[in-house]
Amino acid sequence: MDLLKQQNDQIMQVQEFADGLPLDMVTGQPLPVFASSFYTTEMSRVLLNYKDHQRINVAGFLRPIAFRTLQYVADYFGYPYYRLIPMPSSGASMRKRGYNPVSTMLPKPAPPTLVYDVKTLKTRWQLLARASHWGSGVQSRRDGSRHKFSIATRHKPPAEPVILVDDVVTTGATIAAATRTLEAAGFDVVAAVVVAAVMPRS
Repeated sequence: MDLLKQQNDQIMQVQEFADGLPLDMVTGQPLPVFASSFYTTEMSRVLLNYKDHQRINVAGFLRPIAFRTLQYVADYFGYPYYRLIPMPSSGASMRKRGYNPVSTMLPKPAPPTLVYDVKTLKTRWQLLARASHWGSGVQSRRDGSRHKFSIATRHKPPAEPVILVDDVVTTGATIAAATRTLEAAGFDVVAAVVVAAVMPRS
């Protein structure tokens, strides 16, 4: 546990490691993604136990990490308020786990500048949807994420900029799909926050 805490000591921008992220139409830069750790052997064990083995008590370890990272990002951009949107779980995931691992690890209470929104972003129903990305390849993740999300029928684009939250970023395909879906509906996505980032294979 001490080693895990050391691995989460600093917050990093990791968008350069995820080549599937959306690019800003003006600057050409990828969406900023902030992480508190790389996907080390130790962190992978923690997250896989949490997500795939129903160890929901691990959320207690992740919440302070999420709070610190979210507070850092809120201060970094300097807006007075943000809309915080976690990645929704698919029906297959909810049936398997009984909880959404992303929304469950969010700190309670949230940093004061963040407004939680767990109802707007939805997953589309998909035949043979996977409960986890574990073992799937890069191209498979991109293809599977392309039409993954939809917007709730009754929604109103918020005045606040949006921060997306996910557990892990690999290619950025899931974040990209969520960003495009939200922006097409009038939302302003300014950043994403994850617990861990997967380093690309050299």
